[in-house]
Amino acid sequence: MEEQVPQSTPPSGFSLASLTPEQIEQLKAFARERAIQTTLEQQKQAVSAPSQTVAPSQRVVYVRRNLTVAELILVFTLSCGLVVGLQTGWGFVSNLLPRIEVKVK
Repeated sequence: MEEQVPQSTPPSGFSLASLTPEQIEQLKAFARERAIQTTLEQQKQAVSAPSQTVAPSQRVVYVRRNLTVAELILVFTLSCGLVVGLQTGWGFVSNLLPRIEVKVK
């Protein structure tokens, strides 16, 4: 599964026996540049890959299931609350509106 990173040779003039701090910094910079290049290449491949990996035979399948007890209780409670709320609101408005008088001075 792991992709092989192509082997690259570090800049010439480095021997592993005696490395100076400047050479170590150059090696670090070289490794950083290679990592950036590899990441950019992988991102370019990832952007172009999804269109190729989607199989045309995939379908969305809907599965019907029964309501749970909690869902039934919730539906019953909401419907009762809605009916009682509408009846209460209608009764309040129908009693209040006839009592309003408009007087012209």
